[in-house]
Amino acid sequence: MESFPLFVVGSPRSGTTFFCCVLNAHPLIHLTNECRVFALLKDTLDVGSDRPDLLSPPLRDRFLSFSRRTLGSWVERFYRDELEITEPIWGDKHPPYADPTILSGRMGSVERLPRSGSCLRLIRELLPTARFIHIHRDPGRVANSLVRKRWIGAIDDGVRVWGQYVTEILDFFEELPAEHKLTIAYRHLIEDSDTSAERIGTFLGLEDASPIGDFLTSQRRDPTPFSEPVTDMADLYVVPNTPMSDEKLLRLAGRAATSLGYVAA
Repeated sequence: MESFPLFVVGSPRSGTTFFCCVLNAHPLIHLTNECRVFALLKDTLDVGSDRPDLLSPPLRDRFLSFSRRTLGSWVERFYRDELEITEPIWGDKHPPYADPTILSGRMGSVERLPRSGSCLRLIRELLPTARFIHIHRDPGRVANSLVRKRWIGAIDDGVRVWGQYVTEILDFFEELPAEHKLTIAYRHLIEDSDTSAERIGTFLGLEDASPIGDFLTSQRRDPTPFSEPVTDMADLYVVPNTPMSDEKLLRLAGRAATSLGYVAA
């Protein structure tokens, strides 16, 4: 079958780690869990190359031009030769690839300026055949999970972070052809595993998507903690009937929430 890179993106605590395991249940797919190589490459191209103590200024433009022509094949060789990944569909799962402040940093929900921009467009530039799957989850529940993990201080801050990541992804997805992007809700992944597996299989060109569906079914019966430390197993694998979002949280999440169909309870 056709070989191509695949990247899973979404806000933190949206089920990206779980979804990476779902995809890796298929024998033709092998994604690394937060290899982060594109964060390193972005830092090299956008920051390191501008330091005269690291790179002679007269050579900067030629270095950047050469890098952008060759780094895509370098990444694939790293995956194929060094990591010994032979599956035709290969790639990475890393939520911060979609963080618009990945290099400039953030403090809680407050971004440091100027924005560094996410890694998404760099990935596409270096790997033009790459496909992307965005898994999203109710912003209120993401925020609650972030607080319970103590990664952020308040629900409002968590919703803002969700909005920043997801808005970046939605804007990027508008630039992609339909065959290179798939958006899937965490709720649908859990509640309708057969349909979700079929959608994923069609998107990836898999003749048989049953390993994905079988894995989803098995996890529904006997969930496994894929992210440590786990403090909210129920939040990860049991989807409540009603959304957690209210009008205030939806406003904080911005247009991304309404674009994905989240409405106030």
